[in-house]
Amino acid sequence: MTSMTKMQRFMAAIKGDWIDRLPASMWLHFASEHLSSEETARLHIRYFTTYDWDYLKAMNDYRYPIPTGEGVNRAADLRAFRPLPITEPAFAKQLACLRVLRGELGPDVPIIETLFNPLQTLIRGAGASAARVVFDHPREGHQMLEAVTQTLIDYVRACKDIGVTGIFYSVNGASTPEAGGLADDQFNEFVRHYDLRVLQAAKGMVRIAHIHGFNLLFNRTLDYPAEAFSWSHFNTAPSLAEARKLTQAALIGGINEVAITKQSMSEIGADIEASVREAGPHKLLIGPGCTVAPDTPWRLQFAAGRAVKQLKL
Repeated sequence: MTSMTKMQRFMAAIKGDWIDRLPASMWLHFASEHLSSEETARLHIRYFTTYDWDYLKAMNDYRYPIPTGEGVNRAADLRAFRPLPITEPAFAKQLACLRVLRGELGPDVPIIETLFNPLQTLIRGAGASAARVVFDHPREGHQMLEAVTQTLIDYVRACKDIGVTGIFYSVNGASTPEAGGLADDQFNEFVRHYDLRVLQAAKGMVRIAHIHGFNLLFNRTLDYPAEAFSWSHFNTAPSLAEARKLTQAALIGGINEVAITKQSMSEIGADIEASVREAGPHKLLIGPGCTVAPDTPWRLQFAAGRAVKQLKL
């Protein structure tokens, strides 16, 4: 049987072409905000090569700069936002990390950069309370979201120039309000419009829409321009089988990021096998529903990779 490169295997799975086996990966945080770009890149490379994953999801732990430096508490704080140059340290350091990754790993490794949608980008930088300020002051909130969106679009273009394969775009707010998400009108006004613009800017890359959270209202994102969908399918609807009926995009799943640290090796393999039976091997990539815990035992991560390689397609 012909062996494929990692890039060939990844792209074939995304497109639904023939593959020699399913591509697999996992990802965890490296606390990179405390490290240099070079140190962060080295940790990524060591992790990726140790487990022989097929695609590398770069973790982006840098926080968006807040203009006031003291949070977002009133309308004036929102008005202070302007589009930022990618020379800002929060962007420049991550781009430097991505350059090292591409240079060291070469052209045959898929590199997927992590992005958070504009409202979540604000929350990650200024705290969850900042969202309420946006909702209470929509005119200034949209001004802020416009500035962040334009910055993210410029960042996506810089990623393209480096040779990043795709983006893992985390969509927050698509859960029910009871589960910490947004009402329909809030999602449509403060999330959807800006998501579509960032994803459109990434056209030509592999766009993985990661629908974050539990109790998802998945239909809110079904028409997003994405080549693949990722979500915590072990812990929230839709199931993989249901998603197959909802979208023609590739699906990512098979590893239960909530349970894996307490599972046995055989249970991890059983989860992967069950997911392949449920979704079918066509347009399927193996990965966790969200980030796995940094202390996930090495033997369990090896078990996941081994289980994928032993699958009979």
